[in-house]
Amino acid sequence: MSQEHRYKVGMYQRVSAVGATPFDRLATMYTGALRLAQQGLKAANAGRPADAKVKSERLAAVIRRLDMCLDFRLAPELCRNLSRLYSHLQHRLSDPVTGHSADAFSESLKILETLWDGFQTAEHQSQR
Repeated sequence: MSQEHRYKVGMYQRVSAVGATPFDRLATMYTGALRLAQQGLKAANAGRPADAKVKSERLAAVIRRLDMCLDFRLAPELCRNLSRLYSHLQHRLSDPVTGHSADAFSESLKILETLWDGFQTAEHQSQR
């Protein structure tokens, strides 16, 4: 990626982060994580371990960011449980032997989809 393109992407991300609601920021991270998990699963199933490894590393980075965004003051028990789950996923994806396997991506995808469904439901219920 060229330096100019990287700068433009970075500026777009900063502007989006400042102008977005917390749910919008969460949605961006979750949809990105889900996309990376699907791409990683596809690469692993297609026998492209190098591509799967890159997706695994990027997915682990997004999950780290999700973990860092938890606000323990608002819901300490929920955040503690989410943090444990995020840590599990990060360790699973970082394993040098199985971290970029189809099983690791399938597990990550299943957990992330379940969490995302829960967050969407909670957001819709809070808007009523």
